[in-house]
Amino acid sequence: MSNETIKIQTLNNNNRMSTQELLQLITSKLEEGYTNFDIDASGQHNIGGSSWAKDRKSELLFTLRNPGQRVGAMAMKGTKIVVEGSAPADVGWLNSGATIVVKGDCGDTAAHCAAGGKIYAAGRVGTRSGALMKHDPKFEVPEFWVLKNTGSFGFEFMGGGTAVVCGYECEDLPSVLGNRSCVGMVGGTIYVRGKIDDIAECVSINALNQEDIDFLSQGLVKFLNEIEKSNLYDKLSDWTEWKKIIPAQNQAKTRMSVKDFRKNHWVENGIFGDFIHDDFVVYPMPSTGEGRVHVPNWNGANCIDCKICLNNCPESAIETNDKQYSSNDNKCIGCGICEAVCPKKCWTIVSDRKEIS
Repeated sequence: MSNETIKIQTLNNNNRMSTQELLQLITSKLEEGYTNFDIDASGQHNIGGSSWAKDRKSELLFTLRNPGQRVGAMAMKGTKIVVEGSAPADVGWLNSGATIVVKGDCGDTAAHCAAGGKIYAAGRVGTRSGALMKHDPKFEVPEFWVLKNTGSFGFEFMGGGTAVVCGYECEDLPSVLGNRSCVGMVGGTIYVRGKIDDIAECVSINALNQEDIDFLSQGLVKFLNEIEKSNLYDKLSDWTEWKKIIPAQNQAKTRMSVKDFRKNHWVENGIFGDFIHDDFVVYPMPSTGEGRVHVPNWNGANCIDCKICLNNCPESAIETNDKQYSSNDNKCIGCGICEAVCPKKCWTIVSDRKEIS
């Protein structure tokens, strides 16, 4: 493997390299054995994501300036990405093990769906950051560290992992987590320094215990070193200023109905407001009769009356009379098993979508 750094300039004489061209160039250099990349980007997407070294063992290092969206998307263990400045949306989307350092602000949905690795942001992060973070017990816990604050709707439906929001220089904000954070949170831990307001009812806010302090004191050193802010440790390590957010213990016992959610928690006239009256009844997907998307059609020219379709239909919807086969519309769900098992291909599944004139 080569220790030489590949320097890539993506804008030459006002000619911009496309994202596809850049990613193809990176892939070709990886195949040649290079592992270090220094890239002056010009808004290209997905830099540093889902790449392997040629020997599958060496660490990859990407140093970036001016990247586009999804820096480190689906990046894997053994990859380190350093952004010299800020980055737009989706930093670390579906991160699967990489270390991603952004020495500035991140746009919306940073660490969205992150499942591994560490993401360090030296400034603020935008709306819905940390949403859908998760943790597979077979792998390390994903971590998401933010020096300042998050935008609204952060950590929606968080299912695992650890987030740390330091609240640096955010004393004047009403909440370092923005509005309506932690909605639907069912797992994971969020450590927060600073004011918290307008947070979902499905979580609880707690004081730190010694285990929390040990984790933060060790992790904070690494975080601040990575973002080149080691001088802030003393200011940020007053643990009395920190709180821990976890899912409420009783949330599994208090399932909320759709009607209750819509009447009491829905953002009235919000971006997802209704155009028509809602009766709050949850209807099942149509599976039989006129509502089906697919229906079976039988052509018996080659039928040998083997009855394999008849015996394998999970809904007992197939009927036969004098070697003539048909399906009962009130039982058939359009699953396609009849077509799959027929040795003579007498059944075909066709679309039953209705055109609206």
